[in-house]
Amino acid sequence: MSGMRRFFSGITETGDRAPEDWLRSRYYRGRSLEAGDQLLQLPKQHPSFKFVHYDKERGEVMFEYRNPLGFTHDIVITIYEITPIRLAVDIHAAIRSRMFDFGWNRKIVGIIYSYLDQKLTKDTKS
Repeated sequence: MSGMRRFFSGITETGDRAPEDWLRSRYYRGRSLEAGDQLLQLPKQHPSFKFVHYDKERGEVMFEYRNPLGFTHDIVITIYEITPIRLAVDIHAAIRSRMFDFGWNRKIVGIIYSYLDQKLTKDTKS
C-alpha cells in the first residue's frame, strides 16, 4: 500500500501477508488467556485506551482509543492460539466516523505491539 493511501485510510490491519514487516502478525510464547490478561492491563499504562469488551472464547479484546485531536478509534485485538504454548496476535484499528486517520491507526498498532513485546516472550519462529 502506498504511503499516501496508508495516510488517508481509515483502517489499519495486521496479518501474516501484510506488505510491511511491522504490520505482520506477531508471535509469542505462552497461552492466549495470559496474553488477554496482559492486554487488560494496557489502559493502566496508556490512559488513552478504554477497555470495551473481552471475549475469551474467541480471543478478542476490544478497546477504544482517543487520540489527542479528540477522534475515537475502535481497536480489536485477536489472539490466536497456534499450539498450547504459541500464539499469534493481530490488530484491527479503525477511526470512527472518518474516512482518514492521518496515521493514528499506525501509531496505535505500534503502541500495542511494543506493549506486548515488553509483557510477553516473543517467538522468533514464523
